[in-house]
Amino acid sequence: MKKLVSFILCIYFIFPLLAGAENPSPEETFKKSFPKNNFESISPTSIKGIYEVYTGNQIYYFLPEAEVIIHGSIISKDGVNLTRQSNLKKMAPKMAALPLESALKIGNGKTTVIEFTDPNCPYCRKAFDLLSQRKDVTTYVFLIPLSQDSERKIRHIFCSKDKSAAYENVMAGKLDNNAKLNICNDKKAEEVMITHRRMASQTGVRGTPLFFIKGQIVDGFDKTAIDNLLNN
Repeated sequence: MKKLVSFILCIYFIFPLLAGAENPSPEETFKKSFPKNNFESISPTSIKGIYEVYTGNQIYYFLPEAEVIIHGSIISKDGVNLTRQSNLKKMAPKMAALPLESALKIGNGKTTVIEFTDPNCPYCRKAFDLLSQRKDVTTYVFLIPLSQDSERKIRHIFCSKDKSAAYENVMAGKLDNNAKLNICNDKKAEEVMITHRRMASQTGVRGTPLFFIKGQIVDGFDKTAIDNLLNN
């Protein structure tokens, strides 16, 4: 009788292990199918059989049964970009952990705004106009160049003695049309520019402007969303 009980217990504990081996997790299947692809998390989506792969700065999708990857966005019937929504949610804690000492500090208001911007981006300049009118905001600016001219203007800002004034002049358009720029070879300025690009890459910023306000991300110059967050 003792032998029979031992045999039953043995089958009871071994069978789940065998079942698990026959049904690998999505993570295990992904690692086997795409061993060179690193990921931060893999989670199920609202669509059966499709999993969201988050790399740390972008999202794509994995179908374990077909062992294929799909790039693109999932859009709901209501027109909501679920991929973008999920990505912004995952970006938020990364934004909250950014080293603000490397950012360009503008203003002394009680509300902190983190912004990724490009000096030639028209919507970034509209955002600058909006935020510069408020006295209740401190903006920590990370500058990322989306063009060669933008990179020269960013270098001008970090080469200037008064960086805040240089930033304001650039964003106000005072240094457009091939204006003379202060381009230096200062090592510290170069290090700050590299840090800003690295912060953009690590947090998954792909376009400008992008804001982090009161724990929420605003992707693009959405004046209504910005005002609502700042006024509440």
